[in-house]
Amino acid sequence: MDTPARLIRHLSAYLEELEQLIAAGGLNAAAGAASLPAEALNIKNYLQTLNALPERHRLTADHIRHGLGLEAHPEGGFYREFVRNQAYTVIFYLLPEQAISSWHSLQDTKEKFRLISGGSLVIPKISADGIWKSAEAVTDDNDVVIEKNAAGFGDWFGAYPNGEYGLVTCECRGPFEFARFKIAGQEDLSAFRRLNPEHAQLIDRLAPKNG
Repeated sequence: MDTPARLIRHLSAYLEELEQLIAAGGLNAAAGAASLPAEALNIKNYLQTLNALPERHRLTADHIRHGLGLEAHPEGGFYREFVRNQAYTVIFYLLPEQAISSWHSLQDTKEKFRLISGGSLVIPKISADGIWKSAEAVTDDNDVVIEKNAAGFGDWFGAYPNGEYGLVTCECRGPFEFARFKIAGQEDLSAFRRLNPEHAQLIDRLAPKNG
């Protein structure tokens, strides 16, 4: 678990970014400008809650999930989009202890993960053709990037928390669209296991519920 100070620092920076967008006229309405004031208010309200907590208060995943109004994501975990324009989106993404982000892939989208509260998240990657690539941790000192594949869907990846929870921001330069998102199916998982038998345990750990 984490104390409020670190999360307050990060949320304050994102609130300032949103307020600057709003003051500048935001973005065009078609790109989601209408939601910016609501998302700024959401962050501001949670900051007030966090600032009222004792300095040594230990945050929990449930406190963050309810405080930021996060919703369940199809890949697992909880999320809320708070910036959208024609070039990129930014979301809060929370993985509680024992939860996973199941294997999925994005089309024509670059994604960057930044840790803002809790313990690190480990993000394993498998190439688009099914070959194991790496397992990299998102930490205070290390953002993890999933590179865009100009030819179509990019790397498969998932995540799991190292501690009681991990809260990250995900910046998708694409921007993110569910129409360009897919979760691994039975055939994909079978190929992952066949091509990477030494990683079978982790492959199965991040398998979707229907996989």
